[in-house]
Amino acid sequence: MKAKPSALVLTGIMALFSGSAFSASVPHEIFHPHGAKIIKAQRKNSEFEAEFQLHGDDVSSLAKQVRNHAQRHGFEVVESEIKRDDADLKFKRHGQELEVSIEQKNGIIEYKADLDWHH
Repeated sequence: MKAKPSALVLTGIMALFSGSAFSASVPHEIFHPHGAKIIKAQRKNSEFEAEFQLHGDDVSSLAKQVRNHAQRHGFEVVESEIKRDDADLKFKRHGQELEVSIEQKNGIIEYKADLDWHH
């Protein structure tokens, strides 16, 4: 009988480390692509770093989704360089800065976002 409660505790702990638990911790200002694997989701002082991987070969489509998402959250585009296999975007909003880097290699898209709060 004692094995069942410990199994439930273990299941609960494992659920905390699942991708869905990490996705809940990513700030809403950072676009989370559907079906993307979260590689990193980490807060450091006044900064949040997120890194995603997804299958695909067209960076420009993802970059447009990121830009639209940021603008819907009140960010203004400061820099926008979008190519088929590489994109660099920078946004600002009321003391916040969002930097995005997207790169495609061999059918895998790596998407990194850094959100900084400057007070």
